[in-house]
Amino acid sequence: MKNSFLIIALFFMGGFFASCTVSRGFVSTVKRAEIQQVLQFEPLTFVGIIEKEDKITYNDSLSIISQELFETALSNDKTIPVTGKIVIEDSIVSNRVQYEIFMMMRYINGRVNVEDIPIPPTIDSILESQNERFGLLAYSRGFIRTDDNYDKEVEKSAALALLTLGTYYRMTYQYVTHGGIVIVDSQNNNIAFVTDESYKYNPLKAETYEKMMIGLVRLFRKRYY
Repeated sequence: MKNSFLIIALFFMGGFFASCTVSRGFVSTVKRAEIQQVLQFEPLTFVGIIEKEDKITYNDSLSIISQELFETALSNDKTIPVTGKIVIEDSIVSNRVQYEIFMMMRYINGRVNVEDIPIPPTIDSILESQNERFGLLAYSRGFIRTDDNYDKEVEKSAALALLTLGTYYRMTYQYVTHGGIVIVDSQNNNIAFVTDESYKYNPLKAETYEKMMIGLVRLFRKRYY
């Protein structure tokens, strides 16, 4: 599924490529016995490419590849009891869900306490229409540098370190992938579970998402198994 123009614009306005989120997690007081069925929404993914300096250009084709890889990793992991997937045919509703997932993730990133964050209305109504209590939201963002750009930026960092006698050195990464999952509770209208992870791995490699899923479900396993 392609990301809507509005979501792409908001993504860059929000500076999500540049932001560095520390891995975190939250688990509500919901008991494991209550989480028997979870409906999964389509992952929201963003991938950009850096060809000049540190300027990131969003790439829709790469984002779709990333989404497919993340979707596969989510499907292969059986830790969270996903019993079905939400398929949205209406483009207007799909864009609205994309927007709500994006804004919810952005809001979570800016909060210390996420327990009182309500479920977005469209996502809540979809769960209620399916007579389901829990929904799984997933997102990822990442970038890749071209080999030429990476080599140049590493050289710049080394030169800067030399000029400052080692007092300043900027780490340059060729790849970064950040991802998170959220389980929303439509009955209590809040978040039941949230966690995220960051890796210096290629967002276009299946093993990146396989490793990321291990990290993302670690807290769920610790709390419920």
